[in-house]
Amino acid sequence: MTTSGNEQFDRVLLDLNAVVIAILRDHPGHEYLFPPVERGFEAESSLLVFDYYPLRAQYLLTKRYRVETHRARTAVQRFVRQPIQFVAADRETILEAYEVSAERNHDVYDCFLVALARHHEADAILTTDTDFEELCRGEPFAYFNPVPEDILERFADAS
Repeated sequence: MTTSGNEQFDRVLLDLNAVVIAILRDHPGHEYLFPPVERGFEAESSLLVFDYYPLRAQYLLTKRYRVETHRARTAVQRFVRQPIQFVAADRETILEAYEVSAERNHDVYDCFLVALARHHEADAILTTDTDFEELCRGEPFAYFNPVPEDILERFADAS
């Protein structure tokens, strides 16, 4: 299921790019992606974030987006202090990611998010990665990309 930015879900799993864009206020996708994240901050939904993502987000902020280290650290810590449910993977989740990858002939990294969404009963994966539209087809959760296509095309220029 493909969705626009108006849908509301109870349990939303954020991918890494969603975490970074939610933090990075001057990113062209921020104004579209942040409202569903803000709903989670206001406890209108549960935000699920893989526990490693804040660490990786700080790396991307400093290396790809050239945010000063202390500013990136502060921004990520502010994000982490929000009412977020940090989720982890177990052995079964990781093995399931490899199964999904083999079944769908898709990279295991994206399939890991599918397995994580299944394992933690997410209603949607919030992402700007259009590959997830196909990956979420037939799953019990939605592909949720609130960023318009013309804005997505500008993302290469943002990094």
